[in-house]
Amino acid sequence: MQPIRAEFRFDASSPMVVSVTLTPWCGQGVTWRIGRELLYRGLYEESGEGDVQVWPVQGEGRDTAWLLLESRDHGAVFELPVAEVEQWLESTYELVPAESETDALDWDAFLDDLLDVEDGAGD
Repeated sequence: MQPIRAEFRFDASSPMVVSVTLTPWCGQGVTWRIGRELLYRGLYEESGEGDVQVWPVQGEGRDTAWLLLESRDHGAVFELPVAEVEQWLESTYELVPAESETDALDWDAFLDDLLDVEDGAGD
């Protein structure tokens, strides 16, 4: 196992996802966007499928969870400290509770991004 720096970010304007930038000791980082609920659930039970999966592991006197990230060409598994990630996630839920996530969404901008609409192209 190799240690890697992970920086978790939360944007209240897009509360359903968190960004995780993984940076090895030498080399460029890569940012993944992960469902906030998927990550939280994965600390305590199997969560996700396909490219992003999280599941808990008990051992060596502390609780950890595994985070599997896969792309078309590569895959990696990362060990997450449950207590620290849980504390961080709970602070995001204090900012935007789960039941209020969709209230903060800008559906027009979301659909424009999804459909790759340029300014004025869809008008």
